Amino acid sequence: MKIVQFIPPSLRRLVMLAAQVDSAPVLVSGAAGTGKGGITRWIHDNSARVTLPFIIANHDTRLTEQLPKAQSGTLLVPEIGEWPLGEQKVLLEFLETKSIPHPQSNEMPMLLNVRLMTTTSQSLEGRAQGGLFNIELLEKLNVFRIEMPPLSKRSEEFEDIVLELIQETTRELHKEHLRTLSPETWEQLKSYDWPGNLRELRNVLRLAVVAATDHRIEASHLPDFGHNQIDFRATREEFEKTYILELLKTFNWQIDTTCRMTRMDKKTLLSKIEKYGIGSSEVSIP
Repeated sequence: MKIVQFIPPSLRRLVMLAAQVDSAPVLVSGAAGTGKGGITRWIHDNSARVTLPFIIANHDTRLTEQLPKAQSGTLLVPEIGEWPLGEQKVLLEFLETKSIPHPQSNEMPMLLNVRLMTTTSQSLEGRAQGGLFNIELLEKLNVFRIEMPPLSKRSEEFEDIVLELIQETTRELHKEHLRTLSPETWEQLKSYDWPGNLRELRNVLRLAVVAATDHRIEASHLPDFGHNQIDFRATREEFEKTYILELLKTFNWQIDTTCRMTRMDKKTLLSKIEKYGIGSSEVSIP
């Protein structure tokens, strides 16, 4: 996915600079679904560390155990505002000393060359004022502060974003002939507030591409926009089942080929096939 295409033009220079200066910490803030994680991955992939580890920190494991795994590469700490103050202090001390306590020696610290990236959907300044976030850590993280705006504030770019997502999805589903949207479809897409931002838009367009059978996407291919909020709980399973069927049809019901072409885990695909009864009541998979 061309993540850079979904970054506001006003931020692209900053994001590219963050990739070039590959030792400074990065903080990407913004509401859920604005693409924060994707930006951090793009920065890593376009830096000198591209061939080195990109580790996403797990809340259930201490950071002193996770930092060494990212040696020479990048450690992404998602939703940094939700981490305990003790773990925040670990990051602060690491940024100050480029080291952590050695697990096997009380005298010699473990030196690390790890780039730190973080994301947040909260106001870290507000949490710092409430004593829930380390103010010194916030100052250290603010070297590259990238604030992603909500999709509702990006009306000038909206059409380009939609077309880029359509191209991405049709390529994935081998429906490259499907490139246009009807005027009614555009009207519905533009009149919605998109509280789920890019993630929600991607899900809607993916569902529409799966449902479309002709050369363009019609309004009837979109989920219900009633009450200005899409009921994804009601449509998620229907979409997922249709999506899995579409993939299997595309690759002639071959499990291994489907997994290889879509980069889907085989165990995950088989569990979805079993969940939706595909192969027993609807198709026969060799």
